[in-house]
Amino acid sequence: MNRVEGRGSRVERRLWLWTLNSRLWTVLRLPVWLLLLSGSIPLRGQTTFHTILTNGPASNRLNIVFLSEGYTSGQLAQFLVDATNAANLFLANQPFAEYRTYFNAFAIAVPSVESGSDHPISGLSKNTYFNSTYGWSDYIMSIPPNEFDPDYNNGQGEVDALINTYMPEADLAVLLVNDAAIGGSDTFGTIAIVAVNSSLGDILVHESGHALANLGDEYSTPYPGFPDIEEPNTTRETNRTAIKWNAWISTNTPVPTPPTSQYGNAVGLFEGAHYHATGWYRPRLNCRMASPFTEFFCEVCSEALVLSLYRQVRPIDFFTPAATNLPVTSTQALSFALTVLQPAGHALSVQWLTNGTAIAGATNPVLTLLPTALGNGTNAVTGRVTDLTPMVRTDTSNLLGQTLTWTVAVNLPWLQLSAPRWLGAAKFAFRISGVAPQGFAIQASTNLSNWTPLATNNLVNGQFDYTNQSGASFPVRMFRAVALP
Repeated sequence: MNRVEGRGSRVERRLWLWTLNSRLWTVLRLPVWLLLLSGSIPLRGQTTFHTILTNGPASNRLNIVFLSEGYTSGQLAQFLVDATNAANLFLANQPFAEYRTYFNAFAIAVPSVESGSDHPISGLSKNTYFNSTYGWSDYIMSIPPNEFDPDYNNGQGEVDALINTYMPEADLAVLLVNDAAIGGSDTFGTIAIVAVNSSLGDILVHESGHALANLGDEYSTPYPGFPDIEEPNTTRETNRTAIKWNAWISTNTPVPTPPTSQYGNAVGLFEGAHYHATGWYRPRLNCRMASPFTEFFCEVCSEALVLSLYRQVRPIDFFTPAATNLPVTSTQALSFALTVLQPAGHALSVQWLTNGTAIAGATNPVLTLLPTALGNGTNAVTGRVTDLTPMVRTDTSNLLGQTLTWTVAVNLPWLQLSAPRWLGAAKFAFRISGVAPQGFAIQASTNLSNWTPLATNNLVNGQFDYTNQSGASFPVRMFRAVALP
């Protein structure tokens, strides 16, 4: 659908030029404008908040909030049915279906005095909560501030107030309009407006492409005055190496790409996009952004949508230990765990590292590690999670990867025997060095099974020199030092 900028974001419009010329639009505008202003104040009834789908904390999910527009008090139960249906339709489409667990969905039910929406082309005005209106082509939909009412508080302000009250973590607001006429838009960049009818799912998914990933319309019909700003799926670039989606273009595909059946399923550089028949290009012959009723997003649009999802959601949902700075003074095994968000059809890659080096075979979400394997001092234990989805070929910001690092300060008792010296007359000496905060015991054995304590003491400046007190002679005798608990 076509869009115009408003309040720093987009207000999408349909190409009404093919239906109404500018002169007829001027003639119609005045009486309909006056009719709209004559409406009564919308009913301020009881607002209710509902959870449709919850897959995890709102802080780490992409949260969709559906709001009721043009539903009377007696129709709000139907709104909840429509909102649930809309959520299911949305999540049935790729790439959203693959990442269904990354989404939450909610509904804010607020009544309007009358059902439906304004239709200026027919002179029809309805008293609704958000003051929604179809455009002069009776296709594009918007809420104030718009060409009919410049007051932010009469439309967008109402949406913002409800979102801030009930779900400030919302990433996408969807205004479901209880009207049988096909229509929709993406408004102000984060709101999709969709009429509830047989085209609900198609229009919603298309508008979400605008709102979530800033995808552009791939229409070739002129839209004079629309800003010539490239989007992820539109470009004026014809140099193959400089095309932003070059990673998707086969070396056998010519650039620009002829719009023939030979390249009907290829990613290339097809002329006609961004409301220009020439000089602007799109990735595929067809895509949801070229026609809302196409059943798929092209590879380039899908990639942009997956990346937009990872801008809101991190692949590591939870982790333990919760503290990432760990002092360790015991030889007890350490356990690290990641709770990872899993897409529907493929698993995320997990790799554990210690001090920057990958641990061979450590690719499960849980890692058990002995402190002695790290050694005394400051160590880093890192869990690295990566989504290797084939839907993304270019991720310059590393959005599909996340690392979590624990700083592990190991301070374990350790002792070492060194510098043995024979003193004569069955006497000898050796040195004990290391760390033993509670002192140490020297033990002796002739068979490495039975150990006899000989002495206890403390290290001084990390060492102690031991001299045996007995002149007894043993054919073989072993010694060890054990840190005291």
